[in-house]
Amino acid sequence: MAESLTKAIHHFIEDRYQTKREALDKDHEKERSQATTAQDIESVEAKFAKKREKLLFEHDVSNWLDNASKLASKISMATHIAKFTHSSSKGSSFLAEVFDSDPRYLDTNSISEPAIDIAVSDAKAAYVGSFMRLEDQQGISLYEYFKNEDYSSLTAFTTNQPQLESWITGLSEALKDTQPSSHTFGKQVYFPVNDGFYHLLIPLYSSSISQGIYDEIQYCRFSKGMKEVRGAKKIHLWHESYLVSYPNIAMTSIGGSNAQNVSKLNSGRRGINYLFSTRPPEWQSQLKAPLTSDNIFTHPELRYATRFAIKRLVSFLIQVNQQERESNLAIRNKIKRLVDEVIDEVFAKVSQWQQLPLGWSDEANELPAAQCRWLDPNNSKRDQHDDQWLQDIAKAFGGWLVDNVNHFAKDELSLGLVESNQWQEAFKQALREIS
Repeated sequence: MAESLTKAIHHFIEDRYQTKREALDKDHEKERSQATTAQDIESVEAKFAKKREKLLFEHDVSNWLDNASKLASKISMATHIAKFTHSSSKGSSFLAEVFDSDPRYLDTNSISEPAIDIAVSDAKAAYVGSFMRLEDQQGISLYEYFKNEDYSSLTAFTTNQPQLESWITGLSEALKDTQPSSHTFGKQVYFPVNDGFYHLLIPLYSSSISQGIYDEIQYCRFSKGMKEVRGAKKIHLWHESYLVSYPNIAMTSIGGSNAQNVSKLNSGRRGINYLFSTRPPEWQSQLKAPLTSDNIFTHPELRYATRFAIKRLVSFLIQVNQQERESNLAIRNKIKRLVDEVIDEVFAKVSQWQQLPLGWSDEANELPAAQCRWLDPNNSKRDQHDDQWLQDIAKAFGGWLVDNVNHFAKDELSLGLVESNQWQEAFKQALREIS
């Protein structure tokens, strides 16, 4: 509805006038308070009376539109902004409205209604971009009216046809770039097409995509609806809506302290532009139940998980043995800490098998009953009250760790029953604490 847009234009110009008038009045009061003589006061009053007259003249709707139409060539309504490549680039920005798209890729055409950004080559013309984005009651912008060659919203401000045409011609400059160009600070890619021929491509950053991603992530993080869903999830309640989140988000800040120099939308985002993770997927081995094992301590995955902790224990024992140092409290405590590290690695690996589906150990024909009880703890077929399984597993651990130490130590040292019994008790105590 052109009438509502006409009102929006009038209010926009009036608001700008009032804002500048208030600033002028503050300056007037400041200078008047500093005047010390009648002559100074008279000079201040004359000065600001002239400024008010000039301000009022400039914000007469007809005069204001005259000036705005002259500055419109300094802005570009665009989806792809050159200054995202370099903030000092003076290359052309680009308005991509209809172009081919591949559904396998996220591009500007993936967005049903991409936001139109504003590139500004002269800061004095920045307000013209806001003017072109004024909307009527149905949310249709002045930019869209111009794109559809509908200029009816401006006809109420003049009866002078040549003046109306000058407004249309001038403001239309914001929708096109009559002399598209690249710039030294732009990027260029030579793309071969035939033998000896190539296209010179100039990649431009899509501010429309960046705005779409920004709006989506901000909604998922801060909207009332998403907060309600997260609140329900936190207290384990059902909610009719999905919880949407975007993990591993990176963020770039474009434009530094002068984000508006890059574009209008970039300024609204405070320079924030989100990036999705494009790392390749990480390989995760599928956890398999140890059905064919006859001793969980000799299982390849557990040996692999504990190898470094055992080697640290062996290294310290060899060092003590070579120095022929007598056992003291410090040495014993050190050995205990190293054995505890091995136990922790064992428990960490075993906890993965304990998460397997209930009853998986029923098919483990070779695995000792005590180890089945340990690895499949919620299986009702296993005796939950018999503590003998603790002793059996601890004994298996003690013997296994001594064998591993002797294996890695080779001929440097040889451990036996004393160490096996000590480590057996340490393991049994740890097992009781977590069972």
